Amino acid sequence: MTDGKEESTLVIIKPDSFWRGLDRQVESRIKNLGLRVVAECTLAEGGNLPEEKWREFYLPAIGDKPAVLKGTSKYMACGPVKVIHLSGAGAVQKVRKMVGATRPWQADQGTIRGDFWAGAEEANTPYRLKFQQPGDDQFLFNMIHASDSEKSFAREILFFDKLKTSNAP
Repeated sequence: MTDGKEESTLVIIKPDSFWRGLDRQVESRIKNLGLRVVAECTLAEGGNLPEEKWREFYLPAIGDKPAVLKGTSKYMACGPVKVIHLSGAGAVQKVRKMVGATRPWQADQGTIRGDFWAGAEEANTPYRLKFQQPGDDQFLFNMIHASDSEKSFAREILFFDKLKTSNAP
């Protein structure tokens, strides 16, 4: 992948960003990357994907780990989540660089996960028991999802028929 290649990527601002009141800051950082917002929508309550769709969405990333899939799908279905389709030169890597390492405690300062990890354990404690499943000893609240490749984007975007083009009337 070269930085000049036009590509698309998907970002999902996860429930813990909303619970902690950081969703607007997270969204601002993503939108300040200079990529074009193709479409976006917020999914909450009855408009969110059901647990079984979130399980299907995360299966390739998590693998066959029933406890992790169940907790993650339950957490994502609880919502709210904000889904953003972005496009531009080097979009996948630009977004992933801004997001930071999957495990927030390993993320560099200057990334979303690195900068906002402080206080997350305490802030998410009330939610942990609701989503953590037996057999999943370290349920991961990591604020944001970003496609790891154009191939992943092509698969992931199919889950979100509710995306509305941002420049539509």
